[in-house]
Amino acid sequence: MQLLSEYFRKDGASAEVLAIDGFYAIMYYNNEDMLCEVVEFKNNTLLQVEETAEDWALEVTKEPIVLC
Repeated sequence: MQLLSEYFRKDGASAEVLAIDGFYAIMYYNNEDMLCEVVEFKNNTLLQVEETAEDWALEVTKEPIVLC
């Protein structure tokens, strides 16, 4: 598992983009650094996954809703 990039929201929540065994994943954390959700992207490019994480951090998209 390799951390590729990290994105932060204004409220302190964050998203980490990782490379894991030939696919990518985003790990979403709440503003207390508690892991809330992991989303795997097995058929997406790194650029697509990073754009997903960035859009979430910028609140362009609300999914996933990180409540934990």
